[in-house]
Amino acid sequence: MKKVIFLVLILVSLVTFSELIYNASTAALPIPSEWLNGDKNLYDIKIKIAPWFSFGKWNTFFITNDSWGWGASTNPAENVFYLFNEIPPFLNLSFKFSKNGFTLFSSVNIQKGLTTRTKEFGTNLFFNNFNFELLSFDTNFPELFYICYANNFSFVSIGRYPLKWGFSKYPITISNTTFQDNITFSTKISNFRYTYHFISSYPLLTPAEQNIQSTYSDQHTPGKIFDEPYKTIIAHKFDFEFNKLKFGIGELNVVGGKVPDIIDINPLMFFHNTFGEGYSNVLANIDFKYTITDNFYLYGEFSLDDFQVPFTEAGSNYKPGAHGYNIGGEFKYKNFSFWVEYDHTSEWMYITNYLPYLNISVRHFFLDNLTSPNRSLMDFPLGFKYGPDATMVSVGLNYSFSDFKIKIEYNFLVKGTVIDDGIQRWKWFWDAWYGNVTPAATYSVEDSDDIMYNILDIKLNFKRLYLKFKTVNFEDYLLGAYFIF
Repeated sequence: MKKVIFLVLILVSLVTFSELIYNASTAALPIPSEWLNGDKNLYDIKIKIAPWFSFGKWNTFFITNDSWGWGASTNPAENVFYLFNEIPPFLNLSFKFSKNGFTLFSSVNIQKGLTTRTKEFGTNLFFNNFNFELLSFDTNFPELFYICYANNFSFVSIGRYPLKWGFSKYPITISNTTFQDNITFSTKISNFRYTYHFISSYPLLTPAEQNIQSTYSDQHTPGKIFDEPYKTIIAHKFDFEFNKLKFGIGELNVVGGKVPDIIDINPLMFFHNTFGEGYSNVLANIDFKYTITDNFYLYGEFSLDDFQVPFTEAGSNYKPGAHGYNIGGEFKYKNFSFWVEYDHTSEWMYITNYLPYLNISVRHFFLDNLTSPNRSLMDFPLGFKYGPDATMVSVGLNYSFSDFKIKIEYNFLVKGTVIDDGIQRWKWFWDAWYGNVTPAATYSVEDSDDIMYNILDIKLNFKRLYLKFKTVNFEDYLLGAYFIF
């Protein structure tokens, strides 16, 4: 009875805060609604109930690394392919209050824990025959909230929500693969826009990671250890618009093992990739969109981690060359759109530094009292959805007519792998380059063959009814439906 009362109190007492806009044609998302609709006072509370039922065959085994009592490094992509994102919450509570440019917004999902949600994908009910001893309830909430001030030219916000750079479906530098705990500032003047992010990543390391962070130092600063429990990502971007061409240049700086100082958080500096040896890892970015006709445009992105040339740290085996890019195009006509995209990340992209705090990823911590891993240190890509050493070709089409919508997407993914303790798995953020530290480190895994995947995703929507079908290699599949009340 106490657990029932506790659950009811949670549902009744949640005070939650509006949606940032993600479907605008701009080079850095989200943007505030004031930039599209002007400043409007609004008070809005919504409750949505969406029972979900599905059947299928899916690999729900999470790949983990260095499991320990306080958590296991966990890959959210391999095997499961982010299945937990396909399952809607049983209950969603949202609240929005906007007045005089200030907005408070939150969207709270009442749902199963992430691990249980993946392994028990047949339904989204977070209780089992009202047996609250088997209750699975995600107590990490909300995943979407912010407090924001915006006018017609600038906005600043603090909260938890996804970010995105560029115009591609699968960005290389900063993607909306997961939420970010962040402070964002953006301002626009005529055809110029400036964006700044301050992002925090969950700092807990596994014992093996902690040993590396506390034992090894950068070759250029031997003996200088940075192992304070902090990982911060500072990113800024300049975007320009010239008639048919939109062009952006940006940089992100991963600062780990120390508290960021004014040098690190400088909103205008562009740093050399080894400026902060032992505590910093820098990535540069450019992206563009070129409108050929009113119905057709091209876009692309290039991200540089390290460039291998003679007489540099990369050329001297200090770090390998590492980069990623994509190119794509989209055709739109009335209610129909068709797009195609090519994405590539090189073998060492995001992982050119051996120190765990300096890989270019974001860690979230999830608890689940029913299934394993019940303490997940989930390592999400900050950039490309499938991490380093990956190539993907994607095509998609969207069509809408009255209350009917359909989305079809196909991905052909080629993913690099390693052999870890005799087991083949994806190359992930745990498999970093080992040549830039002292004392000398070794590569703990062996490179292996690439694996190919055919991923098909179909979504249909008619009014409040939603249908989903997804398959990987036509072996694993999911067919589900939900209705929003």
